[in-house]
Parts: sequence; structure tokens; C-alpha cells
Amino acid sequence: MAQALRNIGRPNFYESMVELVRQMIPCDFWIVARYDTRAKPLIVSENGMNSNAKTLYADTLWQHDPLPRRFDGMDLRVFSLHELRDSGALDTIYARYLDKTLMIADELALLFPISEGSFLALCLDRQSGRFSDEELALARELQAMLIEMHHQHMLHAIEHQVSLFLHRNGLGKPEVMILSSNNTVLYKSETWSHAATQAFEREPQPEEISCGRIAETSGRDGWSLARFEGASQDAVLAGADVYLLRRNTADITERVEQFARLHQLTRRQKEIVTLSLQGHHNASIAERLNISVGGVKNHKLRLYERLDITSERELVSAILPHF
Repeated sequence: MAQALRNIGRPNFYESMVELVRQMIPCDFWIVARYDTRAKPLIVSENGMNSNAKTLYADTLWQHDPLPRRFDGMDLRVFSLHELRDSGALDTIYARYLDKTLMIADELALLFPISEGSFLALCLDRQSGRFSDEELALARELQAMLIEMHHQHMLHAIEHQVSLFLHRNGLGKPEVMILSSNNTVLYKSETWSHAATQAFEREPQPEEISCGRIAETSGRDGWSLARFEGASQDAVLAGADVYLLRRNTADITERVEQFARLHQLTRRQKEIVTLSLQGHHNASIAERLNISVGGVKNHKLRLYERLDITSERELVSAILPHF
């Protein structure tokens, strides 16, 4: 458990999660795969899947995999191969592949949602013997706990990937969308839709955004859309591209001036709004303005009271209509 917690946000997080589970539920080998809507699953990591089985699966047999159908709309997200056989969820082609090529007697799959239509599967495989009812019950108890670690890892992984892009390009705080190779939305920031509408008159569809593998596209009023090709080794983001939608800093300053005049903000409140929109946290704002972190919090509190809001997210939503 300690190792899995230490690896949250790191590329080997899911491997350490599998190792945590297999300490209590032994297996002969394991597979970590990501499933996206209408796309070939991506085998992110494994430690014993034979090469012939991997090739056959990637060529055609993935289309017979029952896991995507079991995930849709179901609360129960821990299955054994034995349960799938009993329920008739395996067709004869895939059953033969599991028996003769992958050569397993049973498989235990723990499914973790990423976004609508996208999930990660941790699969523990046994070459002889089946997983017991007690082991299935234990796996379901563990999954309820591990799913929170999974959510925390996704947030850390996304934050790291975006921060890496911003550091390389010297950009301020953007709106973020992450798309898989088949344009499944893996992540979208809360105010992306509003900002995209401001930039392009309507929110573009994911396939429009990725069309032509465009490196950078200019929108209206100083908006720009930048693409960061995914080189992440993380299971959640493997093969995905990060798209950042932002306005140039000069335009942000001009619009904040308009917003400040409208709401009669103080000079300090205006400075804090500008720095917040550029992605600075309280400590960074305090350093830039040469005041204490407590001072920043007090200024923000008075700012929120003036605008009748309670959070920075609401502050962004209040300012966006002025962009």
C-alpha cells in the first residue's frame, strides 16, 4: 500500500497497484490495458503475456473482448473470466483464444473509469485454477478503495503533463483538453466549453480539434489553441495529446482592466485576479506582490465578497463573459 501511495502521479503507479492486489490475490501474470470507445485497446503494461497472444489480440481478437460491453452502464466493475463464461458473455472465438493462445484458466479484471467511454483494466491471470468467491469479494472491497487512488493519480498525471508543457513554452494558465488517439475525451477542464465558444464562436468537436494534426490554431480576440503530442508513459495518458486553449497575456490584462472598472476592484484585487488567471497559486502571488500568503487570502476573501462568489472557479466563470 505504501509503495502504491508513493507512486501516485508517477508512470509506474498502476504496476504498483497490481502488485498490491496480487500480494493478497496471487496470479501467474498480469496485464494493464486502456479501453477507449470504438478503438483498439492499448496494452500499456504486462509481465508475462506471450508475444503470439499479444499479436493476435492486437490484430483482430480485441474486437471479441467482452470487457467494453461489461463496463457500459454497470456499477459492478470487478469480474472473473469464470463469471463471464457462465453468463455467456464469451463468444467461441475469444474463448478459444483465451484457452489455446493466452493459455489461462481464469482472469480477474478490475475496471477503473477514466472518462465517459474510456476506462483502465487491471487484469490478473491464472494459468490453472479459478479465482474463488472469497477472492472476488476481496477484489471488490479493494477496488472501492483503489478507485480513489486512481482518481488522485489521474489528477496528478494530468497536472504534471500540463505543467511540463507550460514550462517548455512559457505559457500562462490555459483551458485543457486531453484526447486519446481516437478522439475520446480523457479530460476536459471545467470552463473549456465556455472558453472554446469565446474563441471559435462554438465549441469545436474533438475530431475537429485533432483534424490534420494541427500544431497551433488561432482563434478570435487573441485566443490560441496549442497541441502537445503525448509522450507520456502513464497508463491513463499513453498515446494521448494535450490541447491548451489560452489568451495572450496582454489581452488578459486588458480584459481584467475592463472587469476591474466594472466591479470597482482595488489595485491589489486587480493584480491578484490577473495573476490567478495566469495560473499563479497563493504562494506565488504573495512572492510576486511582496506580501504574505495570508494577505493574498484576505484580498481574495474581500474580492469574493464584492463579486458574491465563494471560489476561484466561480471567479474564472465570472470573468470569462468579458473575454
